[in-house]
Amino acid sequence: MKKFLVLLLFCAVPLVFGGEIHCLDCHGKDGDLPINVEKFQKSVHSDLSCTDCHVGADKVKKGEDFEEVHPDNLEGKTPQCTDCHEDYVDELKLSVHKSLKCWDCHGDIHTAGVDKSITEDKNLVVKMCSKCHADSSKYHGNVKLVNDYMHSTHYLKKDKDGQPVASCADCHGSHKVLGMANSQSTVYRANISNTCGQCHKKESKEYNSSIHAKGVKMGYDESPTCTYCHNPHEVQSPAFNKKQISDLCLSCHEDPRLVKRYGLDYSVGYTYKDSYHYMAIKKGSKKAAACTNCHTTHAIMSPENPKSSVNKANLVNTCGQCHKKINKKFALSYTHKSSTKGGNIINYYVKLAYIFLIIAVIGGMILHNFIVWLGYVRRSYRKRKEEEKVERMGKGLLVLHTLLFVSFFTLVITGFALRFPDSTVMHIIFPFTEEVRRWTHRIAAIIMTAAFIIHFLRIVIGKEDRKVLLSMLPGPKDIKNIRENMAYSLLLTDEYPSFGKVTYVEKMEYLALMWGTLVMILTGLTLWMPELAAQFLPVWFIKVAETVHFYEAMLATLAIIFWHFFFVIFHPGVYPMDFAWLDGQIPVEEIKHLRPEWYKELKEEEEASNKKEE
Repeated sequence: MKKFLVLLLFCAVPLVFGGEIHCLDCHGKDGDLPINVEKFQKSVHSDLSCTDCHVGADKVKKGEDFEEVHPDNLEGKTPQCTDCHEDYVDELKLSVHKSLKCWDCHGDIHTAGVDKSITEDKNLVVKMCSKCHADSSKYHGNVKLVNDYMHSTHYLKKDKDGQPVASCADCHGSHKVLGMANSQSTVYRANISNTCGQCHKKESKEYNSSIHAKGVKMGYDESPTCTYCHNPHEVQSPAFNKKQISDLCLSCHEDPRLVKRYGLDYSVGYTYKDSYHYMAIKKGSKKAAACTNCHTTHAIMSPENPKSSVNKANLVNTCGQCHKKINKKFALSYTHKSSTKGGNIINYYVKLAYIFLIIAVIGGMILHNFIVWLGYVRRSYRKRKEEEKVERMGKGLLVLHTLLFVSFFTLVITGFALRFPDSTVMHIIFPFTEEVRRWTHRIAAIIMTAAFIIHFLRIVIGKEDRKVLLSMLPGPKDIKNIRENMAYSLLLTDEYPSFGKVTYVEKMEYLALMWGTLVMILTGLTLWMPELAAQFLPVWFIKVAETVHFYEAMLATLAIIFWHFFFVIFHPGVYPMDFAWLDGQIPVEEIKHLRPEWYKELKEEEEASNKKEE
């Protein structure tokens, strides 16, 4: 009975060569390279015999033992699909995938048509392509491309069967997958709009009529195609926000290289940015016009083209989409050209006149107020000469302070000139070459480092600087003074804080100065000699040193402007200036009002000295 069933099975399934050779003897359920006969019976290949694909497998010369010559008797060594699928095989030979075998993508051919295949399910297409293209170890493996696609509207948007609306094969083709530089490729620049047009017919037709498509056909590599604006893999819904749209257009129309190469109107970018439309969009307006509101999204044409939405004859209709009941004069007043000298010479000279007026008026005000302020400074300094004063800084400290002042601001200017090379302000303040900037910065750095080292040595060997250091150490009294100062400033008390010779303000400044200078020296030396630093420092250190150097400089500059300058210039008690930085002295009257505890100490010392003399 068992033999009868096996014979019946072999008659029903063409898995035989004829004669006494039966494939299932070896390739049955439990054999080597087993074949699922039940599924094969239902597959699209069920009417084929083994040798239709495995050509030569049945060839045995007289006297040869089949088991000894098989599988070496296979002519092509691998199954042949050419006889039935000649067109597809020929396409594959031209493809970038020509080294792949049919079953690398289609899977087990014995079950084709039984299990879902890539020809029926786009999800399987994506999974199949990802096997190689999501593996960075393989040629053209790029995880980002696959991840981008997985986040795109093509993948996330599903049809009624739960399949992606567009799979890899829909854009790249299935068998004749060609490189993007191949003119026959579906993703070749000149073919992309037609490829996208398989689904987006209306948009493709509009784009093909545009000046952008014309540029692509003429071979201009920079002329945008669908994938330039929409991204080739991470294709998102067209619901860009208006600022993104405008910035996308301006990325080309403000590019000096493209403007020069293709003779584009350089004024397009700055005139649009100078308009209410762009300024309102930057503030988040959803109603103001982006580039596509006037020029359309895909059918973008030259203004000279009668069909263009920005042709003079069509401007009223284009502007009328937002502005109702308008006339031609209104429409012509808001073009790019109307903001240029050639388009509106009256506006150009009015603008120019106002620029000169602002410079003259505001410049005159600044000059006037500077002269007034300088007069107050000079009178205050003269009056101060007649007042009783006490030494606050010795000559040595005064020289170090001057060196620090000059070197610090030289470093700030030359450092920020490098960091902000496009800043108009920096160009005005420091209009010199990089060579001059670099060496000026280094010389200033040497001066600051020297001042720091001298001060440190004076602390070690000298009494004056050591006293300064000890007086700058914070203590419980500083916390008390902060509370008193805040209470007094908030009008919670009329009692002025009991400040001594050194306040918490100076202590914070001094300690920040010492720490900041040390940090800037160490990071600065690293950036000055990175080759040497790389010999013994970890790989991450140089970049970290660059980051610390910049942000420490930013912190120090802002601290000087908003903290130090307030207390030595703008504080009501010292305005218009604390002159201690010039002569190292402070008036006794100022001490009495601003540093009452120190004044009390001075009086006690004076009384003690008088008693001693008596």
